[in-house]
Amino acid sequence: MLQTLFLNLCVVVACGFVLGFTYRAWPVETRGRWYALRVAVLAISAVLLMQFPATIAPGIIADLRAVPLVFAVLNGGPVAGIAVAGASVGFRALLGGTGVPVMVISTLGMLLVGLAVRRWEVKQGVRTPWPGRLLLSVITLLPNGMPLLLLPGGSALFAQAYLPVLLFSAVGCAVLKAVVGTRLTLLRLLNTLQGEALLDPLTGIANRRQFDRDLIHLQADDALLMVDVDHFKEFNDTHGHALGDAALHEVARRLGETLRRGDRAYRYGGEEFAVILRGVGNANVRAVAERLRLGVHREALQCVPVCVSVSVGAAITGQGAVGWVVQQADDALYMAKAQGRNRVVVSGDPTVPAPVPESRHWVPV
Repeated sequence: MLQTLFLNLCVVVACGFVLGFTYRAWPVETRGRWYALRVAVLAISAVLLMQFPATIAPGIIADLRAVPLVFAVLNGGPVAGIAVAGASVGFRALLGGTGVPVMVISTLGMLLVGLAVRRWEVKQGVRTPWPGRLLLSVITLLPNGMPLLLLPGGSALFAQAYLPVLLFSAVGCAVLKAVVGTRLTLLRLLNTLQGEALLDPLTGIANRRQFDRDLIHLQADDALLMVDVDHFKEFNDTHGHALGDAALHEVARRLGETLRRGDRAYRYGGEEFAVILRGVGNANVRAVAERLRLGVHREALQCVPVCVSVSVGAAITGQGAVGWVVQQADDALYMAKAQGRNRVVVSGDPTVPAPVPESRHWVPV
């Protein structure tokens, strides 16, 4: 029996590597096709493990099918646990024998205990460390095989099989968690590095690289805004570069607070920002752009008691190419600065906004 359980353990390791490839991004997907594929791999693993059983009595077999079930219920939740449990019970029923009721009760017991353990862990609000998670897996495994005691002569079968199966199953859970955990660590690190590569370190918003990525996905009703802080060189000369950096950080924060859901602001370069508005349409682009301008200019900065203003050039994507949209928004920004700054100019809109006072000399307010 020990040799067969060791063979099962090797199958668990192989299934673990296959399972690892179903984790494609961090944070882990909790729905969608990759989640469904992950559940399918766990269900197939449970069925596969029953292909290499140790027969401990006529109609009664021992294997490590509980390992995928425990992993599914503790890591995938109720849906994953029920799906894997259903596949295991269905295939075991096809095999037949006196051990079928034992297996059904064992599976139901592990499923209920696993759901209770998972709920307890979620209520804690803190991710359980590695030793604790292994202990939770062992607790979930405890009902596996206990119904053997209900069979005639079940005490001898229980004494023969329970502890070896529990030990190998615990090792299988540890191996499965280690293999998948390595994959998740790599995904988490990759997500961190990608995030840092696509964020501007000064302002904390998306950088030019992210802007170039998002730009190619513009739709017909999207709009591009080019936003420039007015007379920023004068601000730096007056207050110094350290406070200039602080001012840029606050401008970026105010832009982000004013954006609608789905929109995004970018540090385009120097004191210039870009904003992509999703589905705004030609009728609403000026109103949204004005709200962004006022959001920046509404009150004095926290770092220096002065108000800053921005000039905004806007262009609707329409049917134009990406480069055309950028050029139109940039031209509109140039017009906004030429007309006195602290205003919004929409490309192709003949309406000239009324003059708005700007904080050209950066005097305290």
